[in-house]
Amino acid sequence: MSTAKNQYDVIIAGSGIYGTSLAGILAKSGLSVLVIERGKHPRFALGEALLPQSAIWPFIIGERFGIPEIGHLSHADRIVDHITPSCGLKHSIGFAHHIAGEPLKAPQLHQLVPPHLPFYSESHLYREEVDQFLLNAAIKYGADYAEETPITDVQIGADGVVISCPSKEYRGAYFVDASGRGSKLVEQRGYRAEAPEAKTHSRAIFAHVEGLQPFDNIMEAPSKGRKWHEGTFHHVFDGGWMWVIPFDNFSRSSSRKASVGLMLDPRIHPEDATKTAEEEFYSFIAGYPDMERHMEGIEVTMPFTRTGRLQYSSRQSVGERHFTAPSTFGFIDPLYSNGLIHTFESVYYGARHLLSAFGKEEGPVKKGDFSTAAFAKMEVLHRTQWNHADGTISQAYASMADFGTWNAWTQYWLAQILFGDLWLQRACFRYFEDGNTAHFDAFLDENRPGDHAPFAQDKRALLEDLGALLAVKGNGVVDTGEAMLQRLAEESWLPRHVFDWGAPEARNVDFSREEVVGALLGWGFESSPEHLRNGLFDFKLPEPA
Repeated sequence: MSTAKNQYDVIIAGSGIYGTSLAGILAKSGLSVLVIERGKHPRFALGEALLPQSAIWPFIIGERFGIPEIGHLSHADRIVDHITPSCGLKHSIGFAHHIAGEPLKAPQLHQLVPPHLPFYSESHLYREEVDQFLLNAAIKYGADYAEETPITDVQIGADGVVISCPSKEYRGAYFVDASGRGSKLVEQRGYRAEAPEAKTHSRAIFAHVEGLQPFDNIMEAPSKGRKWHEGTFHHVFDGGWMWVIPFDNFSRSSSRKASVGLMLDPRIHPEDATKTAEEEFYSFIAGYPDMERHMEGIEVTMPFTRTGRLQYSSRQSVGERHFTAPSTFGFIDPLYSNGLIHTFESVYYGARHLLSAFGKEEGPVKKGDFSTAAFAKMEVLHRTQWNHADGTISQAYASMADFGTWNAWTQYWLAQILFGDLWLQRACFRYFEDGNTAHFDAFLDENRPGDHAPFAQDKRALLEDLGALLAVKGNGVVDTGEAMLQRLAEESWLPRHVFDWGAPEARNVDFSREEVVGALLGWGFESSPEHLRNGLFDFKLPEPA
């Protein structure tokens, strides 16, 4: 497919969620936009599970830029109503810690049930249909699209960019590269770091399947009335983990599919090249009885794919008249579903920068300024995202060898995700008070949303201390898990009547219960530390509908 013209304001490489969301925003604002895709839709894509932050961000973007199609991603019912019935729910985040050769024990489980708020709920995205929908929306708003069109050359000069494809040459004022790891721009400019400095080491074996039984058939969930199968489930073991993402767990879903994938540290679990990807998958899970039971009876609908080490990074994300998307800049690991959070953060930042550079609205860039310096915040954002993901995920892998350490780390993860969610929710509640989208624009002042939050310094200090304890793990002097729990127990900024951070038996919390949410808000408005009360709980709750 080719377009009739060859001159555009913005040319975007890649038609995943990033490229199509940004294209729709820019086109709706009156810019001429071209999306170039080397492949063809529908196609498989990773990044299937939302978290509260990655569900809230589409709401923010949809409201700020008047793009309801992106806003639909913020709620499971809106997805089914407007996009596809092939998506699932994420009303539970579950973890089971396994020891090789041993059956799973009930105390080795964690479950987090997120809150149910009117403006967002997490989902499992069947990316083939979600990506196609967002592409169609971008086209509806005026973007042009060229598929099965590989980019063969990228030239960037003082006056514009020239993108060469096999049958045509396209010119634009600005280029956004959302094409991922195989970026022609990154290759030509030597941006890719040959030896990424990532502390995380992992490879993947994954597939789509049908006939997956709920893990509830194997082990009962601890939260009253909330099942494991209602969300994303993670099997965790020394040197890796396995995701289980059902698309069939919603009463309104028509799907029978699920996504499953092993993530393995190749230093602990090197690839067995004598086996196919599928053979290696089944051979590995055979060492963990209840993981194997969970996979009994599945039918593979998309063949197993096996990768090498997944981590990559770039020396640069921004240059004259161009920037790269987070997935083009680098990648760490899908643990904790950071990828879609980073995607939407960057779409928001990128749209605000480009619209102001083209004079469509006031913003962080002067009209007509497409310089590297004008878009420097994008560089900081992508590098900060990558560093944060590597820091948290590498330490998660370091904690997986024994349950005591994993238990303590999971408590920290709950704390950092809870307060990150609150930071975005605060902006939404302030927006509900007066309808002013400037509450969202305040995020542009941060290196990444949350780094100016009143809890940020507390969280960073805690992470550094836990990291120091993990760094000496196994020295025979300190029980790492116990020491980490003790450190968590010292934190006065954590709401202990909601979840008893530092207590080894604290493994589950259900924020879908009104009394739990009420306790959290009561603590926030009335008895939280002053810096949190003044800087995080400074909003009015909307009146019940």
